[in-house]
Order: sequence, then C-alpha cells, then structure tokens
Amino acid sequence: MARFLSLLLLVLPGLAAAAQLPPALENTELYSKVASDCHDVDLASWKHPTRAVLESNKVPIERVELCNGGRYPIFHVQFPYDPQGQTRDFFAPLYEQMRKANGKWPYAFVDSNDAQVLYISYRDNGTTAMDYEFYTLPQ
Repeated sequence: MARFLSLLLLVLPGLAAAAQLPPALENTELYSKVASDCHDVDLASWKHPTRAVLESNKVPIERVELCNGGRYPIFHVQFPYDPQGQTRDFFAPLYEQMRKANGKWPYAFVDSNDAQVLYISYRDNGTTAMDYEFYTLPQ
C-alpha cells in the first residue's frame, strides 16, 4: 500500500500539469472562434505596409495568413521580447505603427518565441486593445 501511495504521489502532479497545458495552436480561440477561411500569403512576393513595419522593428516574419475574407491578418513572428513583459518601449510604438499600416483593422500575432497569441484591435479613441492566449508549441 505504501508503494502504491508513493507511486501515486509521483504520478499525480504530472497528470495535473498535463491537464493544465494550453491548447495546441490550431485549437486556440484564434482558429476556433476568431479567424476562418485562412490562407497563407506568399512571403516572397507579399508587399504590404505591415511588412515594412515588422522588418524595420527587426521582427522576423515566419508566416502570414489572411482570414475572414482577407480582412484579418495573422502574423506568425518571433518577437525579440516577451509581449507581456516590461517592454512597453518596444511594443507601444510597434502597435501604433501597425495601426497605421493596417488601416486600423484588427489583427493577431502568433509569437513562436513565447508561445502566445496576441489579439490586437483599436478603440475609437485610438488606444490599443490587447488580449493574450497561450498555446502549446509542437514537440
């Protein structure tokens, strides 16, 4: 009985941690509720003001998808900093530049460095509205 209890105490924390893992990217709200009818853009020929913004801020672009009738871009990127960290000096100007470049339309970032989805939209007064969702990186 003591052996069984010891084994149970070793296994339970791992099961609890596994139960709390964030969803895989394809199971996030981004792909289950927010975006539909997504298609990849050809990065070799893609020209858009948002690309210039990301490149000028040294944000590597891995992939870009256009969703919801081409009106909702998803930028798969590698941010140099944690978007939820103390990095307002980097992100506040980036969001403002993206607002102008994307015509004030909402969009999402998928940051593969921190395994998080950032939902970005803009209020009528011009302030940035953000929401975050973590996802599990593929193994």
